[in-house]
Amino acid sequence: MKKLLTAGLLGSIMVVGAAFPMMAQADEASDNALVENRKMLMDGIGGAMGTLGCYMKGQCELPDPVLANLAKGIAFAAGSGPAAFEPQTPDASVKTTAAGDVWTNWDKFAAGFPEMQQAALALADAVGDKGAMGAAMGNLGKTCKGCHDEFRTK
Repeated sequence: MKKLLTAGLLGSIMVVGAAFPMMAQADEASDNALVENRKMLMDGIGGAMGTLGCYMKGQCELPDPVLANLAKGIAFAAGSGPAAFEPQTPDASVKTTAAGDVWTNWDKFAAGFPEMQQAALALADAVGDKGAMGAAMGNLGKTCKGCHDEFRTK
């Protein structure tokens, strides 16, 4: 009976011990997925900004509805930003440019998204008047820069 109990206890320890690497892998995979989603969110904003910049510089022509949709897409992404960034991802192994200050100074970081959202909506409202769009684009760019300067690593 003693050998059976010892074997059962040893087997239980081995199962629990073997589970720890799997739990770590699950945490790493989950954290990696969160980081990749954040990167896609921010890449979408960057792509829209680049396309709007192309138009503003006269390097490409785009119809007003497309310009408005690009700005609204930025606003939508900004509305999703806090939920995408709130979970901390200490087990992520994928490269990220998000600085640790995102979570240590969460209130300030999260407050930048509504500012970006409002600036993007103002840009959408300015479509059709390139001068007004330029001013609105400048304001939107300032929201991006303010966050990148403090919360993004190089």
